[in-house]
Amino acid sequence: VVIMAKSPKADKETTSEDAPLLPREPDTEKGQQAREQYLVLAKAALRVNFEDYQTLFQAYASEDPEDQQTAQQLDRTVAQVALQAGHSPRQVIQFVAQGPYVQCETRAQSPEEKKAALPKLLHYAKTQVDTAQKQRYTEYANAVTGKIQSYADLYREHVSSDLAAIQLDQQVVAAALRAGESAEAVTHLLYQGPYAQFQQGVKGMDAGSLDQYAKGTVAQVQSIQSLQISGDSGGRRKRSQSLDR
Repeated sequence: VVIMAKSPKADKETTSEDAPLLPREPDTEKGQQAREQYLVLAKAALRVNFEDYQTLFQAYASEDPEDQQTAQQLDRTVAQVALQAGHSPRQVIQFVAQGPYVQCETRAQSPEEKKAALPKLLHYAKTQVDTAQKQRYTEYANAVTGKIQSYADLYREHVSSDLAAIQLDQQVVAAALRAGESAEAVTHLLYQGPYAQFQQGVKGMDAGSLDQYAKGTVAQVQSIQSLQISGDSGGRRKRSQSLDR
């Protein structure tokens, strides 16, 4: 996903009545750390060296619907980068909650209003993280199948056959592990694959069984890859020995 860095809103005239938007300070140390992590990830994703979080906030925070869509796209991009770097979905939800979109929504709220709005905002953050994870799955799936498909296309094509959906999961896992992702990150990736989404959403598979399936699939692919590596090195040794003779 490519998202263009926005220039600070210098094109809009700023009057004393239209002062720049300012973010509120986080309520907790954990919130402050999540905000700092969001800034680091946004810099990496956009390749823009924002001076500080306030600079990033002023570039993306807005009450204009079009600008809000851009801020939401930034949230998804940051989530993708964070997930790929190995942060858990739960952590990434906390990062997104400190992004310019959510912080702009809550900046003028009283403590009571903020508390009341929290479930909705956490739902928003979780949705962005799930969408980012589905996008990551789709990119790996397109790479291994050689097709360019949307997530919806992948889902429709694979949910009619458990075997086809599980085989796609195995291919995606192999590609993600080869790309250097951790086993934990790849396990979380499978939760958003067509097989897991269908089993959980339609067939009512419980979270424990889904976790067992995802971890088992990753472990299985890892063992196959390690056998392939040892087999390749053994073959190379035999070839070098025959050349030495």
